[in-house]
Amino acid sequence: MIPKYENTLAYAKATGQVPLEDHEMMYFADWLRVNKIPFTHVANERVASVQYKKKLKAMGTSAGFPDMLVFLPSKIVFVEMKRAKKSLSRVSDEQEDWVDTINCYGYANAKVCYGSGEAIDFIKSELGRTR
Repeated sequence: MIPKYENTLAYAKATGQVPLEDHEMMYFADWLRVNKIPFTHVANERVASVQYKKKLKAMGTSAGFPDMLVFLPSKIVFVEMKRAKKSLSRVSDEQEDWVDTINCYGYANAKVCYGSGEAIDFIKSELGRTR
């Protein structure tokens, strides 16, 4: 199904809008699907009752964990997505800690990406390193 032009990244950019983080995630996910790159989204941002959030925490949910795991040959890449305009996006201390922790491992790489374009460039760069 072809999306309406008003719902595309091209429309948002043409009208001077800065897409929301969830829209950037959807554009990035579409690109990964088209390129047949396996990935999963970590649904950490859900709205839930206090009781359910406590249950999630008890099961191991961690604040600040990156939004997306992308599985490349010989490497796992973690993407923390933010809006393309840095002044509209704040990186939490927990997010910075997770990126630093993940980058200590040789088989993984993590980055905060400002917009889907930066995330796509990051994956392309990592693909070049795994070939």
